[in-house]
Amino acid sequence: MVSISFNPGDYRRNVPHEAELRLVNRYYEQNPSLSENGAALIARPGMRRFVTINGDGPGRGIYSAPGTFSDALFTVFDIRLYRTETDGTTTEIMDDIFPGDNSISMAATGAIGTTPEHLFIADGNTLWLYIEDGYARGTLTASSTINNGEQVRIGDTYYQFTTGSVDSGTPAGTSGNPWLVAVGIDADQSLENLANAIDANGTAGTQYSTATTAHPTVEVFSNSTDTLTVRYKTAGAEGNTVVTTETGTAMAWGAGTLQDGGTEYVQQVSLPDGLGAVAVATINSYIIVIPTQTPETNGRFYWIEPGEVSIDPLNFATAESAPDPVQNVVVFGDQIYFPGENKTEVWYTTRQDAAPFRRLQGVAFDRGTWEGTAVQVKESMMIVDSDGGVFQITGGGMQRISNPSIEERIREAIRFQSYTNNLGI
Repeated sequence: MVSISFNPGDYRRNVPHEAELRLVNRYYEQNPSLSENGAALIARPGMRRFVTINGDGPGRGIYSAPGTFSDALFTVFDIRLYRTETDGTTTEIMDDIFPGDNSISMAATGAIGTTPEHLFIADGNTLWLYIEDGYARGTLTASSTINNGEQVRIGDTYYQFTTGSVDSGTPAGTSGNPWLVAVGIDADQSLENLANAIDANGTAGTQYSTATTAHPTVEVFSNSTDTLTVRYKTAGAEGNTVVTTETGTAMAWGAGTLQDGGTEYVQQVSLPDGLGAVAVATINSYIIVIPTQTPETNGRFYWIEPGEVSIDPLNFATAESAPDPVQNVVVFGDQIYFPGENKTEVWYTTRQDAAPFRRLQGVAFDRGTWEGTAVQVKESMMIVDSDGGVFQITGGGMQRISNPSIEERIREAIRFQSYTNNLGI
């Protein structure tokens, strides 16, 4: 009787130049009734095509969160983001994704009361927010230094810039007695003072009138150089009726009312200090954001509060078991894994508003990851280290799941990527 040798996996040894044995589209499984050596090779189940998306360039990301956006599938090809419904209908949402060959990270949160679903997209340079039923928004742009006496109206609330005391007279937010806002040394500082007045943040009595109260229907979404964007506090078309006007020639609204409420749109989310965003994840309706890693921000991560769409600069923590940069964030269960170049740290949710995340003491894995390789598989995380080893990390520890043949292939890929990166290809 002829004995057939079933190879349980790939066999490859480059150093001794041995013959390569490959196992293609098969699973190795024990089966004592099939052959003398008690093994069987079972065909890998075929995959069924769901939809064809005519996207240009390489596929860089795929994401779906059941229960959000009607179970739609989101994909990124090159610089374009697509949405595919369960019936296969595909629409292009945007074409401004930062170009490159890096993977795109996405995370979604479900609706919370009147707050709609949010999809956050990190492309390595920008953090984007996609909303299906959007908030009405308006942007005020300053072209030069704002002058004393110039007014801004948002709905039925009025603000007036002043070079004098912000408590002069009887400020009340009305047309005849507007809230007073201090003129800054430049347009940027003036708009910052106005932003603080709208949200009643900052320093009352210095930046704006002491009696100022937060705007009843509008909040600040972003405030950057020479621009201030506000949005209606409730999603939908209702906010499109809010009037926005200004006096003088130093500043102008984009339109006479807030716009785009109730429509689908994508907008940028600013990170502190102008940092980019390389990865996002969601847990308990929080959004975890990994910013661009620099010597000053290595290990840092930010979080966005449930239902919010902007980052409080104080909402951050740092993975500090090693000074290496964090490359990704992976969530499973109630734990958050931060794989770095040299170590992987584990954090958990505390359900405390003041400090919602805390490091799991005594649990850190002395194994870094090759950038872009950390993925969640059910209740574990798979990583590839710089030596090409594939490891499975679970609550019980770390287990090597690759064999030397696979690791040789991975090392070749790592060397090739390093070579092309050095050449700038």
